[in-house]
Amino acid sequence: MNKAEFRKRMLGKLSSPDNTLSAKDTEKIYESFLSLSEYVAAKRVFAYVGVGNEIQTMGLIDKMLADGKEVCVPLCFGKGQMDARRISSEKDLSSGRYGIPEPAATLPVVAPEELELIIVPGVAFGEDGTRLGRGGGYYDRFLSRAENAARIALARELNTEKTVPCEEHDEKVDIIVTEARVIKTKVR
Repeated sequence: MNKAEFRKRMLGKLSSPDNTLSAKDTEKIYESFLSLSEYVAAKRVFAYVGVGNEIQTMGLIDKMLADGKEVCVPLCFGKGQMDARRISSEKDLSSGRYGIPEPAATLPVVAPEELELIIVPGVAFGEDGTRLGRGGGYYDRFLSRAENAARIALARELNTEKTVPCEEHDEKVDIIVTEARVIKTKVR
């Protein structure tokens, strides 16, 4: 199955009302993530802002800020490009492109090389670290410049597989956190 067909199948699974993630399962994901040594050690964290059927991250972002972490979120621009912008609270976000909350362009930019941990979104994740995004290439381009950061995916158990279709330029993740387990992929 090619990437487009696989993405369509996985998006169908994720959008099914039967597969809504409960608050209890979201809390399990948060607890597992917050206990990771990679999180505890990180001072500068980059996190996507969850919308739709993605793992919701605002509660986690609030916790990271409360923990004294420097938190950055994406500001997308151009074709497949994004910056990490440092925020100090949820109030720094407003509805942007595609209805996704994003930071103002006036907030400080943090270079990908300076990040210590990146929370990576995706449609599907392979236990081998492979990742299938939504197809825009934003995260693949960004991650290729963030070589020092631990890459952690927050996912539902139902969107994990042994492996997912990928190409040479597709960036992988180091750890996948689901409501049922933590998968250390050991890809890098």
